[in-house]
Amino acid sequence: MGNHREKQKRIDLSHLPMDIARIVCSPLLLLYRMKRLTPEGKCHKTHIKGGAILAANHTTFADPFLLGVAVWYRRMHFLAAEVVMKGKLRKWLLKGVGAIEIDRKGTDIEAIRKSVKVLKDGHLLAIFPQGGISREDQVTTLKSGVVLIALQAGVPIIPMHIVPRKRWYSRREVVMGDALDPRAYLSKKIPSTADIERVAQVLMEEMNRCVVHQ
Repeated sequence: MGNHREKQKRIDLSHLPMDIARIVCSPLLLLYRMKRLTPEGKCHKTHIKGGAILAANHTTFADPFLLGVAVWYRRMHFLAAEVVMKGKLRKWLLKGVGAIEIDRKGTDIEAIRKSVKVLKDGHLLAIFPQGGISREDQVTTLKSGVVLIALQAGVPIIPMHIVPRKRWYSRREVVMGDALDPRAYLSKKIPSTADIERVAQVLMEEMNRCVVHQ
């Protein structure tokens, strides 16, 4: 009984590196002067609560920082390709700030397991479902792994679009669509390949709907 109480009193320091990184990166709030918008171009005022996946387009290596600024009020984990995690120091730093390494060449079971755990623990997870950097505004291809992770964790997917900056001094903008519950599109309790592909198609449409205000 005493040991149980001692464990409860212990302070959870597992997110300390992430919190330190958030403090260090706080000047980005002033640098980016982020505007959160709805697909209709209105101010997005709703704060995200509970576990959820942020599914956004991917145009630069700065995108995780931009999403982090957009949801500054929450801790955020993100999937990072193995090529980004090369080097012991870089891997240590990125894992400290919430990166989950994933092998994009195949189905990375370990990365999916870690992602599901993060989401079930009530945290945010940023995923760039195009599978790599793309300069196109419209999302034309989308990997279905994001749907699989959302279904296993039982969390919604929030479609987003990081708006390219017209000038170097312009305010950054991110468009946030309505939360998408992938379970609403299942024909059976156990999702089929067709179900997953259907949700992926709906997600792609919702991500592209976030582009129309430009």
